[in-house]
Amino acid sequence: MDKAMTKKLKIKSSKDFADPAEWREYVRAFVPDEDVNYALAFERTQLFLCFYRLRGMKPPVDVKAELDRIAKLNEPERTEALEAFNDLLLATATIELMSKCKSAAVIADHSDNQIDPREQIDTLLDHLGRTSPCYRFWRHFTDSADSAERRPWEEFITTFHSLDLSKSAKRDGEYAVLIGQLGQLLTHYRDNNLPLPPLAYERIWFLNWLRGPERNLQARAVVQGLIEAIKPCASA
Repeated sequence: MDKAMTKKLKIKSSKDFADPAEWREYVRAFVPDEDVNYALAFERTQLFLCFYRLRGMKPPVDVKAELDRIAKLNEPERTEALEAFNDLLLATATIELMSKCKSAAVIADHSDNQIDPREQIDTLLDHLGRTSPCYRFWRHFTDSADSAERRPWEEFITTFHSLDLSKSAKRDGEYAVLIGQLGQLLTHYRDNNLPLPPLAYERIWFLNWLRGPERNLQARAVVQGLIEAIKPCASA
């Protein structure tokens, strides 16, 4: 969130919450109603910009000038303009990643919006199962015990990593928690035949290609985007 907004509202970042859905509820509880959608969108802006910095990528426009311009608008134009800026940041980053990935053609074949959502997500889950040890660990965890007796995934991961206090272990633990949340969300989308948000397929496909802090940032942004995309469907 920008400094003025953070100082005025004293809003915590989504990074302070293990579950992005909890952060969203926190924002709705502490931010004035007229600023909620803008606050949610601005957090995604910050995640995207942090990803750009970690990747050493130059944003497609002058960020300060664009944010200053947007901040002067009234609602709902202000939030709409910020969402459009987020779309630009996301599209530019995705194109950059695809240009460096040998499997870009495969991704394009399966990210077509005309494909049945269930088929698309099944392809994505199969890809995660083959490429992501964290996802396979989460699947084994969810399949290995009765749901009534099983500890929450977040609690299990915290205990699993409790003996290693290194920065890398903390980062790996955060990523594992996010992968579990991603798995739950993708299952929800598939079971309800919901289409993925634009470019979500590509971003998820690339997750295991990334490393370190940028991987966690991308995972958090993906999870937050999937949660936000469900909201209009739930309220329809």
